[in-house]
Amino acid sequence: MRLFTRKVPKSASAPPDAPPVPLSGFAERNPVTAKHRRRWLGLDIGSSAVKIVELSRQGEAYRVEAFAVEPVPPGSVVAGNISDAGAVGEAIRKACERAGTKPRNVCAGIRDSAVVTKTLEMDASLSDRELEAEVTLEAERQMPFPVDEMAIDFEPMQLSSRDPSRVDVLLVACRLEHVVLRQEAAELGGVRLDIVDVESHAVQRAVAEVAPERQPVAFADIGASTSTLMIVDGESVVAREEQFAVDRLATDALATDAHATEPLLGLLTRLLRLVRLGNPTTPLDRLLLAGGIATTPGLAEGIGGHLKLAVEVADACRDMAVAEHTDAVSLGEHAPMLFTACGLALRGFDAVRT
Repeated sequence: MRLFTRKVPKSASAPPDAPPVPLSGFAERNPVTAKHRRRWLGLDIGSSAVKIVELSRQGEAYRVEAFAVEPVPPGSVVAGNISDAGAVGEAIRKACERAGTKPRNVCAGIRDSAVVTKTLEMDASLSDRELEAEVTLEAERQMPFPVDEMAIDFEPMQLSSRDPSRVDVLLVACRLEHVVLRQEAAELGGVRLDIVDVESHAVQRAVAEVAPERQPVAFADIGASTSTLMIVDGESVVAREEQFAVDRLATDALATDAHATEPLLGLLTRLLRLVRLGNPTTPLDRLLLAGGIATTPGLAEGIGGHLKLAVEVADACRDMAVAEHTDAVSLGEHAPMLFTACGLALRGFDAVRT
């Protein structure tokens, strides 16, 4: 894996020998450090709360070691963008204290709407260093902001279908400030950020835990200010976001008043139509529902009846073991809020597989 880590500078509070944080949606192989990385904490920073999940792995089996949900002050995170790193850092600190963990390895997420992706075609004979230089030049030409303001990552995918002497390379970039603010908030919260991953990639990993048959699955996350709907089909993810505040809903009446769900049903219908435009013939019969309101009695059934899909509450940890000191009942109750954080924790284990 090649990472433009030089594009992500250390913050002022970072130790002198601390490595910069890569923006990555891909697996970084690093067998040398694998023995030191048996636990990973996924950090999901939302508009209403910080969510953390810490996983350990033995062989291919995962165990939930800790989790927590800690509110953030209103306005400190707006549509996934951190506006008050100090407030977010304090929430991270409280979440780790509540969970009883002092994480060594942390992966945070960044919204898809903040990320730009491009597929480039490069000479397949280029060395790693030459490929990095060529991708940098292409990023300067094709990205909508200056290269010195970007955090960049890339991954060679497969040989070009048009010319086997060339290779398709996926380029991922975002504004540097998005990564730096997450790094700053993490450090203020007493943890060091190792990886920043794209949230849809984290969801993709979590979906693979609950749908190993790899059939197309829809995923809806009803957030405090932004709602997202994705279709995960194997290695492919199509996502759409829309500003939609949960406080627009009469949440107390969702379980008893069909009219209270109408704004939500309209939102999901609209987003589902948008994500299916690219491949309207893809068979789809299942939707995972995430977010704080997902466990509302009768809500999943009502959405399923409206969308003509089998809807279930999203729980990426349901088949994982749970540490004795962790409250399994509370974990189940909070599972729909922890889905993305769980996928972010899973990303860390990709980084150490040989």
